[in-house]
Amino acid sequence: MRALSFVRDDVCVIERAVQRTVFVTVCRWRGWEIGPTVHQEREGLWAWSVVLRRLRDERCGLVVVDSIDRMASTDVGRVAVLALLRREDVRLVVVRDDIDTATPDGCRLVDDLITMPGPRPLIMQ
Repeated sequence: MRALSFVRDDVCVIERAVQRTVFVTVCRWRGWEIGPTVHQEREGLWAWSVVLRRLRDERCGLVVVDSIDRMASTDVGRVAVLALLRREDVRLVVVRDDIDTATPDGCRLVDDLITMPGPRPLIMQ
């Protein structure tokens, strides 16, 4: 399976390198093909629309991120991204948080995060 990496660019160069290293390491460990990296160019779901296009265009089967905090800069943003990926049926692996939406535990955790009470982004189903 070919994997795509999402890297936030609002961190220092060393942190970007760490994110890439984590991606390459998990791909090698799980036997996945190392695919492209999408660098966050703008905040919000715009960056993730690029991910969705690249998944399709590059024929990747999943997205790998270093940690859930790397998905967006706010909790509301992270929930919006999780909901988007769930709605688009995209497999997500969050390495440091041990989340894989291909597993029942990973799916339940993401569902719990999406449905937690509190401030919610406007997400159209």
